[in-house]
Amino acid sequence: MNVNALKLSLLTYIKHFGLYDYLAFGWLIVTFLVLIILASLIAKRSSVASLLLIIFALILLVVSPLFIKIKLGETLRSTTTEISMVKKLTFSDSLIVEGMIYNTSNKDFTLCLVQTSVFKQTDAQGLKAFINTLKPISNQSIFVKQNLPKEGALEFQSVFDDFRYSGDVNATLKAECY
Repeated sequence: MNVNALKLSLLTYIKHFGLYDYLAFGWLIVTFLVLIILASLIAKRSSVASLLLIIFALILLVVSPLFIKIKLGETLRSTTTEISMVKKLTFSDSLIVEGMIYNTSNKDFTLCLVQTSVFKQTDAQGLKAFINTLKPISNQSIFVKQNLPKEGALEFQSVFDDFRYSGDVNATLKAECY
């Protein structure tokens, strides 16, 4: 995933905050402030303990938003994706990835951010396969603005133009729905 896709994902997430998102981030800020105040009160007795508490509070402030996003995404906005077809067109430099998004949450969605990545197909396993997924041939993020009811499915298509890789490819999908 490149920087623009990460930025788009983060901005879309913030734009579609719900009640539980506000509560979780509000609780994080309150906890951070309480730890900082506690560290300043402890500073008179033990500067080492105060410093450790401040370091813990800063780590909590940096790491927790990622875990909040992941956990709330799994709990409130859970989806599954499936690739139905990956096809390289023979007479043009295009690759088509068709897939399905399944709504496994308890609420209806009106917007999905679908991120598609295309990788070289290899028989590598373990660490080499993981490293191969870190450097995709091409990435694409698209917005699908259609209603996706509870336990429903939505079909979509990503088209990669100017795709000149001649070998076999695999694709992965990630969907964030709101």
